[in-house]
Amino acid sequence: MLLRTAAAVLTTAALLLGGLTAPAAAGNSDLGRLWAKDKVLKRGCHDYRYQYRVKPETRHWSLETFLRDPSGEVIASNAFENATNKRRGSSTFRFCRWNTEPGRFKIRGKLTQYDGYDQTVGWVKPGWFRMRLA
Repeated sequence: MLLRTAAAVLTTAALLLGGLTAPAAAGNSDLGRLWAKDKVLKRGCHDYRYQYRVKPETRHWSLETFLRDPSGEVIASNAFENATNKRRGSSTFRFCRWNTEPGRFKIRGKLTQYDGYDQTVGWVKPGWFRMRLA
């Protein structure tokens, strides 16, 4: 019991001091969400649409989106911020059939909120979609 308590205290201290990183959260629907419909991978290169909605608590915010392919590798990203984007909108990722494996893709989003010099970072609820061959 004493050993488990000591391990928990050391782990907490390491997290607070930055020696370890906490596992990334799955995403919080209170901060927003990302989504896309399943798609057909067409010949050549084409833009494929996805949508986002954020619910920041501050007027100033930025959203970074990351697209992961079926193997888990990040293959594309986008960025949005309050000065030029609305809290709800859409964008595209560009896919070329010759170098894209069909399968299940994941869109993750990191929402950063600014309040003066303070920043709060959180992950919005991710979205998934499938790309299949025509």
